[in-house]
Amino acid sequence: MNTDALNTQFGIANQITFEPFEHTIIAKIQSPHATAKVALYGAHVLSFIPKQQDDLLFVSPNAIFQNGKAIRGGIPVCWPWFGAHPTDATLPSHGFARVSNWKVINTSASDDAVSIKLGLSANADTLQLWPYLFEATMEIKVGKQLSVALHTKNTDEKPFELSAALHSYFHICDINTAKLEGLAGVNYLDDVKNANGQQSEKLLGFGQRIDRRYRTTGSAIIHDHQRTINIAKSGSGITVVWNPGEALASQMGDLGESYKNMLCVEAANSLDDTVVVQPGHSHTLSTIIG
Repeated sequence: MNTDALNTQFGIANQITFEPFEHTIIAKIQSPHATAKVALYGAHVLSFIPKQQDDLLFVSPNAIFQNGKAIRGGIPVCWPWFGAHPTDATLPSHGFARVSNWKVINTSASDDAVSIKLGLSANADTLQLWPYLFEATMEIKVGKQLSVALHTKNTDEKPFELSAALHSYFHICDINTAKLEGLAGVNYLDDVKNANGQQSEKLLGFGQRIDRRYRTTGSAIIHDHQRTINIAKSGSGITVVWNPGEALASQMGDLGESYKNMLCVEAANSLDDTVVVQPGHSHTLSTIIG
């Protein structure tokens, strides 16, 4: 569907418009409290700017906008597996949702928020990568907060297991001074050291590579210069905290020095929190940012 057809069927005057952008189409959303941009490629939230604030989300200035490539920043949708495929390393890292074209299902607006729902369902290409019938939807609500919910419905006749993440990249002033609250006393797997640990600090600081999966259902708060970013979630027993650090970032052509201005805090289903969805049943993974 082209932009004219999308605007005719799903546009809302002064609140949602569809425009071409790089290799995809984006929905530009204007609510009474914030603006946002959502790419149909990957059902990928690229921007969330509350009124009189800077963007809460980070997109790398070196991000690659190309079919088959994941966009570095925003909120990539890692699904139906997180990280490497559990049995076949030749399959795409973090699944195929973030490099698929999603369809607009509906849009709506209220006095407080503007919403868009995008959908992805099984097809010949997905069945080659993951042999299950499914319906996935992303509901994105832009109000005082940004609400993002990933719904997975099993439309097959057999159960399937999935892992996933809403891989949120947050824009920060400096990784060396930012702090993360909400993980004190929480057990984690350190994927850099391949070791388990428990956080003792109330405020987690950074400055070197970090890649941890915390076993928690709780919220977190980024303390960054003169603002805080609150991050809540549901349907998730793992919070991923990631920044590649200088050495790894220098090897990433779509990131580089801008690693200093990002921190990933992700709602995830991973480790012992993978989800088995029975036929006809659904699972929802969501995050609320503000």
